[in-house]
Amino acid sequence: MKKKQVTAFLLAAVLGVSALMTGCGDSKKKEETAGKEGGSKEFTAFMFLSGTPFNEDWEVWKEIEKETGVKLKGVVASSNSDYSTAFQNMVASGQLADIIACESTSDLEKLGKDGGMLPLNDLIDEHAPNIKKMLEEDPNFKYQATAEDGNIYNIPLGKELQSSQFYWIRQDWLDKLGLAVPTTVDELHDVLLAFKNNDPNGNGKADEIPLFDRSATSENEMGEYLALWDSSTGFYPRDGKMAFEPITENYKLAVSNLANWYKEGLIDPEIFTRGMSARDTLLSNNTGGFTHDWVSTGNYNDSLAQDVPGFNMVAVAPFADQNGNVKERERRYAECGWGISSQCKDPEALIKFMDYMFTEEGSDFMNWGIEGKTYTVDENGNKAFTEEVFNSGLAPVEYLRSLGSQYRAGYVQSADYEYATMNDAGKAANELYSSHEEWFKDAKLPDLKLSKDALDEYKSIMSGITPIVFEKLQSWVLGSGNIEAEYDDFVNELKARNIDRAIEIQQEAYDNFMKVTK
Repeated sequence: MKKKQVTAFLLAAVLGVSALMTGCGDSKKKEETAGKEGGSKEFTAFMFLSGTPFNEDWEVWKEIEKETGVKLKGVVASSNSDYSTAFQNMVASGQLADIIACESTSDLEKLGKDGGMLPLNDLIDEHAPNIKKMLEEDPNFKYQATAEDGNIYNIPLGKELQSSQFYWIRQDWLDKLGLAVPTTVDELHDVLLAFKNNDPNGNGKADEIPLFDRSATSENEMGEYLALWDSSTGFYPRDGKMAFEPITENYKLAVSNLANWYKEGLIDPEIFTRGMSARDTLLSNNTGGFTHDWVSTGNYNDSLAQDVPGFNMVAVAPFADQNGNVKERERRYAECGWGISSQCKDPEALIKFMDYMFTEEGSDFMNWGIEGKTYTVDENGNKAFTEEVFNSGLAPVEYLRSLGSQYRAGYVQSADYEYATMNDAGKAANELYSSHEEWFKDAKLPDLKLSKDALDEYKSIMSGITPIVFEKLQSWVLGSGNIEAEYDDFVNELKARNIDRAIEIQQEAYDNFMKVTK
């Protein structure tokens, strides 16, 4: 949708086009019914999470309405699971919901620059002290909230825990082979070699898969394992200067080593094709030994306790690389939350409502649900989920979402909530990584924000570069190509396709990132 078209749609709506959705303050009665004493004030909401549109009948949101005097009315049919189409249709109609929550921050920011979202900077300063405090205290939250033009169109979904993924290894295999936990990338190689050759699963077969991954398709770059030698397939700053890592020496070293590991049989022969079933398949049949994955990996200690006696997957520290540096590149960043459309007639009331989500009471609704039903609080103020959450037949987070908690909105996902749903292995993983802030000081960046013109130019350049990078990475790791023989031509090809200009664009975006987060 071109900017001129969006503006025309919005102008038509302001001049009186019949509304397809209920707008905030669209009747005198609703203008007069704000607050708990006078009845709830209704606002329309376009909200999605994992294919599930907002449901105004969710119990949690009914409780929030009682406390705030604000009722949200969803504008997307419950049968509609296609966020992208629903969002595009809403924008094309020219009739925007009062609240818009997006899967991508760029969707809200583009709509904002086209006039469809309100800049919230002044409203936050005047009416949202809790959001303002978050912006002042959390640089990550502030960056996700702040568009490239300096305006805030998005109140993000923040994260207290910074660890996203962990290195996991079979402690029971280490114990059986009398091996210590590896601490360097070279020691990791030797451990994986022992997993390959010394039958740690004890079945008399050479069927162990030392290193596996469930998302290492070419599109997902195998970046978690390139990171063992401090590299990736993307952009990364060093000493304030942005670099495209595939044309650096670290990348060449990383890919060369992964190719050698693959040749030695240390890497899953189906690493690029096995897909999301890899973890479940290879742990369940007692052949998988090492991976980099989410906290849920620790759950297999419970689920496989009977089928694989002694099974013990533990999180271990990142490994010292070839230069002796220890870092975890993967980390969490705040996500897109929600914003207020330019068609809302009472944005002041809505920003106050959004600020409520950053109070203790609002946070409890979004993280824990309903006191007495989904969680209890002891005499020391400690919260715990009830048996209803764990015995519902759903994963705890899915059950909470069925009530309206843990949904896409602007609030902070609390560490306590997450710990409460983890088993012992998951808690130990987070405690280990959370106790080492220094591992994350050079984590990879969030998606950097670009102006529309810069973004269009950047996408044009990278469309001719990304496929080459992924194709070569896969061929070199699998051994169908030779990085030593082909690398110089590879670099020259990327330069011919204007990678240097893409680096310049990313440098400008990085400079803005540093300015916003300083």
